Amino acid sequence: MTRIKKLAVKNFRGIKDLSIEFGDENLICFIGRGDSGKTTILEAISSVLSSSWNLAFYDTDFYNCNINSPIEVEASIISFPERLLSDEKYGLYVRSLNVETNETYDEALPDNSENIIPVLTIKLTVDKSLEPRWTVINTREQEEKQISASDRATLNCFMVSDYIDRHFSWNKGNPLFSLLKEQDSPELSDQSSVVIDSLRQAKSKIDEFPFSDLKEVTNLIKKQAAVFGLDISETHTTLDFKELSIKDGRISLHENAIPFRLKGKGSKRLASFAIQSALLKNGGIMLVDEIEQGLEPDRVKQLIRTLKEQQPSQIFLTTHSREVVTETNASSLFLTVKEINGSKFEIRRLSTNNDRLQKAVRACSEAFFAKKVIVCEGATEIGICRAMDKWRTSKNKEQMSFKDCAYVDGTGNTLVERSKEIQQAGINTALFCDSDDLSVNNQKNSLEKSGVDIFDCETDKCIEQQIISDLPWDGVREIVAYALDVHYNNDKGALVDSIKSKFLLGDDFPLNVLEADTSDIRDAIALASITNKKKSGTTKKREEWFKAIHHGEKLGDIAFKYLDETEQNSRSRKILTELSDWIDR
Repeated sequence: MTRIKKLAVKNFRGIKDLSIEFGDENLICFIGRGDSGKTTILEAISSVLSSSWNLAFYDTDFYNCNINSPIEVEASIISFPERLLSDEKYGLYVRSLNVETNETYDEALPDNSENIIPVLTIKLTVDKSLEPRWTVINTREQEEKQISASDRATLNCFMVSDYIDRHFSWNKGNPLFSLLKEQDSPELSDQSSVVIDSLRQAKSKIDEFPFSDLKEVTNLIKKQAAVFGLDISETHTTLDFKELSIKDGRISLHENAIPFRLKGKGSKRLASFAIQSALLKNGGIMLVDEIEQGLEPDRVKQLIRTLKEQQPSQIFLTTHSREVVTETNASSLFLTVKEINGSKFEIRRLSTNNDRLQKAVRACSEAFFAKKVIVCEGATEIGICRAMDKWRTSKNKEQMSFKDCAYVDGTGNTLVERSKEIQQAGINTALFCDSDDLSVNNQKNSLEKSGVDIFDCETDKCIEQQIISDLPWDGVREIVAYALDVHYNNDKGALVDSIKSKFLLGDDFPLNVLEADTSDIRDAIALASITNKKKSGTTKKREEWFKAIHHGEKLGDIAFKYLDETEQNSRSRKILTELSDWIDR
């Protein structure tokens, strides 16, 4: 039942100083950009609760390789095995946790208090000698007491990572061996002898094997020894028992004749989950780095749903997968944020109980892996952001992903709420939207006050209207040519009819629309581009020109192609250039 309530890390790898409380969550998921410290947190937990009597540390494990500042990792745990509370163990070092206020006190347990439970704080210290030291501590006037590897092993803390082959052998300190210790059968009172006895039985079977192919050489050695006066007539060939030592991990799980260590990555990881979940039925801590590795989306979703049901246990995992995030409760998500130069490191808990945030996480989970997010009103704006990425590359600017910036679909009617929830999660947020929806326009002031940067069109205009209004005429001609090819099957008459139906001056409609650059013609083209013609009889339904991501990307490509020729003070040029500048801030 062991659970970590609080973790403190100092001078360990990329973490200078970190303190975090985990609340009552059973499943804790660290998300964030690459190299933001997620794996380091798992390694810190694995190290401080390690069942190994010794761990290898190197100068590179110290923050900035500064060996003069020791590594310190502290884990405050609850619900640990009761035998650790005896005075002979660590009962004299126990601290108190008030489960109602979630406050920890250094005073020993008071008598007859239902709301107070015991806490042990285990500390790992590594100085420049590179020798790890594990102790139980408090701030009372007591010397720190060392905690043995065997006592740490009772906490059942194991890590699933790329190096899990040992999980399939029966060595001491491995999950299989710990699971064996959990059995209540009297015959298994001495678990180490159970494994050794199994090896001895296997050895006796091997001894019966004649090794016929080796017999001739063995007899030759017997005769030669006799020449020197040595009688070894009873000599035969068999396997040396030391080669079956459990320290070598040579007794392990197999499927038919194939050892588990030779399975594929996904199957190995699922097998490791199976072993540890069986172990964690009675409580323990599982650490999983990049849980999605080697697994298809449907399998990783099923895995998360299964792990969420492991009630007695505590599971820490890291991920870069949207499938994992969408299956995880928002209250379980912890966002790791680290500046590129390492000057700032923090962890933000996204929410303790927020249904709206849960919806945002599931709708646009990719937003919560970034430091900056552009919330787009719809598919057109998403496409324009894709075009912006290409344009930035052509201008020798870093792509958005390099700047830790993502763009997500606000899906129209949820636009404002999406922006608020992402901003409140501590992520820099920009809103890229139209100005033709009064309900959205009325909320823009409050959004700006909350810290959301807004990039929008002129009043009553959508982005298509804004771009068509501002582009040089050659750019407008390219937009019309694209619509003719993609949406009108090169039927110029149908295209002209669509534009003419939106022309407000009636009979003054020009004979050659592409040669008449007037504001009225631009307005008619813009209105035609956002009109969805419904199916009538045998007439095929014609979609809006740019209401799809790939069409929006084409609109963006044209806008950026003519950006330098577009009037400098025009709204569309300001939107695109200032949004790009926001990405760089």
